[in-house]
Amino acid sequence: MTKTIRYAIIVAILLVLNLGLVFTKGSLSRSSFDDELFAIQDIELVQSIEITKNGELIKLARAENSWQLNDRFEADQNFMQVLFSLLSQVKVKRSVGTLDQEVAGTIKITSTNGALYFDFASDPLGTRSYFVKDGTAYQVEVPGYRDNVVNIFQLSEDQWRDRMVFDGSWRTIQKLTLDSKENELTITFNNQFFEVEGVAVIDSSGVVDYLNQFQVFQANEMLSEGRFPELDSLKATNPLATLRIEDIQNSDQIVFQIYPNLNGQPYHLVTKNDQSMMVFDQRRIQSILKSNQDFVAK
Repeated sequence: MTKTIRYAIIVAILLVLNLGLVFTKGSLSRSSFDDELFAIQDIELVQSIEITKNGELIKLARAENSWQLNDRFEADQNFMQVLFSLLSQVKVKRSVGTLDQEVAGTIKITSTNGALYFDFASDPLGTRSYFVKDGTAYQVEVPGYRDNVVNIFQLSEDQWRDRMVFDGSWRTIQKLTLDSKENELTITFNNQFFEVEGVAVIDSSGVVDYLNQFQVFQANEMLSEGRFPELDSLKATNPLATLRIEDIQNSDQIVFQIYPNLNGQPYHLVTKNDQSMMVFDQRRIQSILKSNQDFVAK
């Protein structure tokens, strides 16, 4: 047997051994975990999602045309879409066995097919996400999603609340008044177009642009009383301005009380109809605080 033939035989044997190792590893990898262990295949079947963390329960339940939060509020539909996108695409990257740190909370997803339970956690740096099921921890990820997967489960009740507090435009608003020490504004629809009190010739495009900023009018964040005591105290003082809106889509007048920002903070406390509390970015508030003279035609 020549050296060339011997080398050929040795190479062939090595190739066979390598292929055997590859297929064996692949088989072991596939059998060690299901990469779609936590993925929800059909979101339409989900009836509720319960997130328990730090003694707080976040219950998101399907209603007729929306999702309800803790049977008290409308849930933010944008966050719900993100949540469902994550739950339908989440993949197990690897099994890590026993988790080294404490879990951050528990998830219960109830659907018409039954219920799925698992805990969630993150590494100390907040860069990796873990789901824990039946005592085994798995590192999970969503392909193409840059943020830490478990971050969405850390949202508070206020952050899950629907932030849209009004939805109107120049086509639906009938009257708007703004009363403050520095600004007085009254815009009224007169069956043809709008009139601005005290202004003979108005900037019509400016009026339309101003009213259109209330289309899908969203707060930066909703607030519950007691969460920020300093803002609770501010609510008991006189507002910086009062904004009243009459809209054909609402039977009652909408009243927003706008309060001054504290210590130069870049946001303002706002209340709606003396009940709901929220904060708005300072720049958004400045775009609202206009006077009649701002709409004089140039």
